[in-house]
Amino acid sequence: MTDVKQFTHSRRLFADGAVTFQCSADREAWPWLALDPFDPIVVQTINFWAASGASAMRRTHDPKKWTALTHTEWTCGDPGAGHATHGVAEPDGAEGSPGFRLTLFDANGALVYRMNGTGVVFQNRDFEAWRRDTKREIVQTIAPEDFDYADAETLGVVAPGLGWLSRLTGSKTPSAQGLITRHNGFPPGHPYLSGSGDHVNATHLAESARQFASLLGNGETRRCIAGAMQFDRFVELGAPFRIELGGEQPNRNRISVAISQAGQPCATIALTFA
Repeated sequence: MTDVKQFTHSRRLFADGAVTFQCSADREAWPWLALDPFDPIVVQTINFWAASGASAMRRTHDPKKWTALTHTEWTCGDPGAGHATHGVAEPDGAEGSPGFRLTLFDANGALVYRMNGTGVVFQNRDFEAWRRDTKREIVQTIAPEDFDYADAETLGVVAPGLGWLSRLTGSKTPSAQGLITRHNGFPPGHPYLSGSGDHVNATHLAESARQFASLLGNGETRRCIAGAMQFDRFVELGAPFRIELGGEQPNRNRISVAISQAGQPCATIALTFA
């Protein structure tokens, strides 16, 4: 992994494993920079690029082995912080279990984010064959035009086609169905998202939780200032998934949701709003 077409650049590696870096400000290359700095799409996209760039700088990234994020959490800085322009990535994980801590700042030196995450390395598994079998068990392809999506305003997205949840159902435990495909979850269908294309990724799931909060608030949009996500199973592209209110009662400032697919629990997400 080189600096070519990477979001972070001008990296420096220190003896303790810390990596400092600068961030791109090129909105043509990174269209999601048009979003609010605290938007979960921005947070999770930077999470990936900063962590993976630091791993490449340390030469701890093995392109022959697949990895997966299992937990991540973040807190945003004070209101008024701009997009991140520079930061530091510190290693934070046991041997064989990658982990990281990220701290990012804006052009004025104000804190934008503190993030951390842990993952797993698929050391001995034939990842591609395993994924083929898993997809064969779960994937139930549905075309986006056949799915009854909620309207853009209620989902809090800027244009039709950028949301992927249905209207709310259930009175005691509000829930919704979701459908993310290669069409509505990746460019050019969705200009702000990317990923491996193998499965629904962390950025999609963070945005799903934000859209669910918007559904609960009937389209009310508030800034997300913190979050935590735990991943237990991949969510597959092209197959419906379920998102429902978690164990704690929501309030104006916090929501917890659970995501499942084909009856299997996949992820839990908690978001905090200003």
